[in-house]
Amino acid sequence: MSRRRDLALLLVGAAVSTVGTSFTLMAVAIHVRPAGAVWVAGAMAAELVPVVVLAPVAGRLVDRVPNRGLLLASLALQGAAVALAAAVGLTRGREAVLVAALVGVGVGSAVTAPTIAAMLPHVSGEEAATRAYGWYGAITQVGFLAGFATSGLLIEATSVRTALLLDAASFAVLAVAVALVRGHRVPTPSAAGDPSASAWAGFAALRTDRLLGIGVGGVAAAILVTVVVNVAEVFYVLEDIGAGPGAYGLVTALWPAAGVVGGWWAGRLVGDRAMYRALAVATVVMGLALAVAGAAVSLVAVGIGWTVGGAANALQRVALTALVRSRVDDAVRGRAFAAVGAVLQVGNVVGLAAGAAVVGLVGARSSIVGAGLAAAAVGVGVGVLGRRPASVAAAV
Repeated sequence: MSRRRDLALLLVGAAVSTVGTSFTLMAVAIHVRPAGAVWVAGAMAAELVPVVVLAPVAGRLVDRVPNRGLLLASLALQGAAVALAAAVGLTRGREAVLVAALVGVGVGSAVTAPTIAAMLPHVSGEEAATRAYGWYGAITQVGFLAGFATSGLLIEATSVRTALLLDAASFAVLAVAVALVRGHRVPTPSAAGDPSASAWAGFAALRTDRLLGIGVGGVAAAILVTVVVNVAEVFYVLEDIGAGPGAYGLVTALWPAAGVVGGWWAGRLVGDRAMYRALAVATVVMGLALAVAGAAVSLVAVGIGWTVGGAANALQRVALTALVRSRVDDAVRGRAFAAVGAVLQVGNVVGLAAGAAVVGLVGARSSIVGAGLAAAAVGVGVGVLGRRPASVAAAV
């Protein structure tokens, strides 16, 4: 009962915080859109760069410091940074201030994400960890669903500043939930000279485990080619299709809505082979869904593509997280999850940097179609490489 209580607390707090995060994502995209695609991409990248740069330090902290206190500190930093963005970053001409505040959010996220990933097996129990990851993936998608479904209407009715302040408050809600969780992770530092004590042990785990390396590399490649959609979608829906902010928010909500099902189903996967296959197939399906969404200029087509793509994306992410947990010792998991986050965010950052130029050169619609086809090709490649015996030698 204690584990169920703790998991429920963490899931509720995560759902509320995710609602707030979706408010900020939508608010920032709408606020900086008049400044052009470069600022849209820059605002998105601001939260991602710290995750890459700070991965060795963040992972080492997660594997050395009691996780509950560390998580509370990182959540406090994220909430303060969003509040600062709301207070001083929204005046026209202050886009750079807004981006700087979002960098602060990213610094907190560099610690928050691997800490939660490493803590969850201790909250749920190792035997129920994959299902806990599935529930966590599903409940965060519920948060994104609620947030995206209401964010456009919220911004139309109030302001971008209100949306950011509500996000800041949502971090406090998650912090309260974390403080009430009884089960948490207290790492045991590795002995001096032990290779696992290195801050780079997480990256070493990805390099030495071929199955894990291909899986993480494949997801990073898929992110690299599809993150342009994050830049293009606001222009595609608001300009090419001609919808308003409210419709943009509602259509965008279909992605996390379908992700609820995808995340829940992924939690039922058993064994490394099943997780790996699910990851590869989900990448193909997600890519094809994006291509369909861009092939027809209509909200219906976007809705279909976002529904299928959202379910596949959630399945892909939960399968990857569970695969990392299954193949990495607990003592190194903080650094492993930080390393995975860094590799994935490299794809995000590079893709966003190229995304602004791609959208400017070929337009939003062509960008989405091309990204989808490229992602499908990546998924096929991951599946083919995973069929080689060496890639699944350590599979359960």
